[in-house]
Amino acid sequence: MKTATAPLLALLVLAAAATVRAAPPTETPDDILCRTYAAVGFSYWWGGECWCRNGCNPDLSSCSPGTCTPNAGSTGCPDCTHSGTYGADCSGMVSKAWQVPNPQPVEACHVDRYVASSFTSDHAYWDPVSMSSLQPADAAATSAHVVMIVGGRDSAGAWDIVEARGCSYGIVHRYRSLSGFVGARRINLTSCVCSAGASETEACGDCGSRRRDCSDGCHWDPWSACEGPDPTGADAVCTVDGALGECAVGRRMCVAGWLTCHAPSASTELCDGLDNDCDGTTDNGTPAGLGEGYPCTTDGGAPGVSACHDGALVCVPTGTTDGGPDDVGTPDDGGAHDGNLPTDADQPDVIYVYVDPDGCGCAVPATPRAALLLPALALLGLLARRRRR
Repeated sequence: MKTATAPLLALLVLAAAATVRAAPPTETPDDILCRTYAAVGFSYWWGGECWCRNGCNPDLSSCSPGTCTPNAGSTGCPDCTHSGTYGADCSGMVSKAWQVPNPQPVEACHVDRYVASSFTSDHAYWDPVSMSSLQPADAAATSAHVVMIVGGRDSAGAWDIVEARGCSYGIVHRYRSLSGFVGARRINLTSCVCSAGASETEACGDCGSRRRDCSDGCHWDPWSACEGPDPTGADAVCTVDGALGECAVGRRMCVAGWLTCHAPSASTELCDGLDNDCDGTTDNGTPAGLGEGYPCTTDGGAPGVSACHDGALVCVPTGTTDGGPDDVGTPDDGGAHDGNLPTDADQPDVIYVYVDPDGCGCAVPATPRAALLLPALALLGLLARRRRR
């Protein structure tokens, strides 16, 4: 005959003890069910009563579920061996889910609990109920087994339960018949979870908060949307890795409680000194997109064409054209000009543009000083051309 193990002896002593303990917490059936569902997937452990959870879900990634192995010649517990830190047997699971005899985290192992037969009779912490009136978070027990009711019955009369089924199965959620079982309901259950006028606020995301109110004096309203203020000052500036131009620098905003970097999308290149199309170069769009080549009139009244220079559109006066590349009213490459450039006295506000033979240009305001600069610029262009030869 197998000798009773130390955990089993401890259980028997606890079942017979009449020590007065603190009553279980006042809470809703959903609180009990939350702890119960979190046990599903953990191993069967004869004498065990602990598991890990993430909210109402089992945390099987941070905590190993454990392993139960029947001993040689055995079909299961109590003649079995358990390895691992976590697991529970049937009465350990119900004791911890019900938080009896003492409220304990579900992760707490080797703590006081009851044996299955304890749940078949009246107790200071629970009351007998008929099987026909069982509700979710009630227990159903025999002298050797106890399960947690988590739902109603199916068309065949089987109950929706969670149970520590045995060594080969672990803790499972399933439907089964409960013939020969008796029901029990834990005390200190309530359907109300808050008081009238109460409110709660909690942080959410990384920049937001949310709030809920107890509007009917019993249940919480849904949480409000997670919102928060947008950063200001230097904290509001953000960069987008790998982006260029206007797409690279954005503004940090709090969206649904999370900080996000909002940067402009690529757009048509404009003549504004910016890299609108985010290709790494400014003002390199099409003439139509930049607004170049359109007829215009200078401030002095002379005819001209629009051109993009230094991030701004200017009206360049035109001269007598001969179909050559210099027909935009600019000094040519050192030869005689057609003589139709307006004088400073006639058009004091006209801006002339000198164009190098390779296309490099500069803007020169038409002032008395500019009249001296134009021949010098033409001479520089001639010298540059000769050096390239």
